[in-house]
Amino acid sequence: MKREEQLQPLSHQHHNGLMAALLLKKGVGKQADPTVMDDFIVSVWNGELRNHFIKEEVYLHPHVLQIPALMDKYEQMKTEHHQIRRIVDAIRSGDSSIALITDFHTLLEKHIRFEERDLFPFIEEQIQPEQLNELGRNLEPLESKACSDYPVKFWE
Repeated sequence: MKREEQLQPLSHQHHNGLMAALLLKKGVGKQADPTVMDDFIVSVWNGELRNHFIKEEVYLHPHVLQIPALMDKYEQMKTEHHQIRRIVDAIRSGDSSIALITDFHTLLEKHIRFEERDLFPFIEEQIQPEQLNELGRNLEPLESKACSDYPVKFWE
């Protein structure tokens, strides 16, 4: 799917998020050590996911105020962010299980697919080019770190 250049930094991180979800799904299927998968989730969260959520929420919000039709999609995004944060918080506090790890990778994949297939195309269609350019300038410093470089290959 062709993505507007200004949103590509988010899409590149989405690719890495989908990879993280896939690796966790494989790890669960191989009955990998849940503690290792917990550490992987926290690493992905600290490495880019937390900052990614903040950027989306902060930099999309002004556009929601100008385009009321965007509000429902923005609220869905924020709700899913909150659900993912709650799972990460539970894992960080030691309250983890295979079910929670499964919930994390399932919700992360669903969330990214929603943004890529629904939210971003709507944004590209609705916001003005100058607004899209402003959004792009705010997203330029985003970096994507390959989660497959994680030192413990629990998915193999």
